[in-house]
Amino acid sequence: MSTHVSPKDESDSLFEFMPYGAPELKQVAKPYMFRATSTSMGAWLLVFILAFTTSFIIAHRPHETSVVVVPYRELAAPPPLTDKPPPPKVEVTQQIAPPTAAAPVPVPDAQAPPEQQIATQDQLAASTPGTSTEGNDQIVVAPPEEDALPKLGDYVYVEELPEAITKVNPVYPDMAREANVDGTVLVQALVGKDGKVKDTKVVKTDSAMLNDAAANAVKQWIFKPALSNNKPVAVWVAVPVRFHLH
Repeated sequence: MSTHVSPKDESDSLFEFMPYGAPELKQVAKPYMFRATSTSMGAWLLVFILAFTTSFIIAHRPHETSVVVVPYRELAAPPPLTDKPPPPKVEVTQQIAPPTAAAPVPVPDAQAPPEQQIATQDQLAASTPGTSTEGNDQIVVAPPEEDALPKLGDYVYVEELPEAITKVNPVYPDMAREANVDGTVLVQALVGKDGKVKDTKVVKTDSAMLNDAAANAVKQWIFKPALSNNKPVAVWVAVPVRFHLH
């Protein structure tokens, strides 16, 4: 007895046994993805290795150096070292006529000035400035000369330089302190025979705002005076004045 299967029943049975979602593609998707990823990574790694190798070869490639060889015959001789320009000639003027001896001319006798007696040290000490007479002899007394102070730059022979005994610290200017200015001011001080500062000059400074304070401080210093032949002398001396904020 034959059984008849209709086309509708055949199609329903086919759909019943066929799995949904293309299992063949799902099975090969992972291997394909792994293979594609490995291939792309290998290609990038190969490109990187080729680029690195090429740059390394180019960097370590020997550079060509051009050398110019000049034949010995073409080299010129160096100039002599002993040749110097001749010294200029000095022209000597020739004497036109020989000098003639002058004839002496008689002149009347001149009267000698009256004799003057120089005062001794005792007479100078006892007398006052001016001219005094003692008997018939005239005594000339010169007025005492004041000690002249040397100017800045004048040479003064000394055997011992001045030494500072009393130092006065400078007053820091408010303007310099607010501007955060510090530095050193080099002051030339004229030290007299008594050891006091007679004058000051600023010769070098890091800031003009510090000059007056440095000069005013040095004017108050007391020194042991300089000695020349065991005697005090006036001399200029350099005094550096330093200003520190901290």
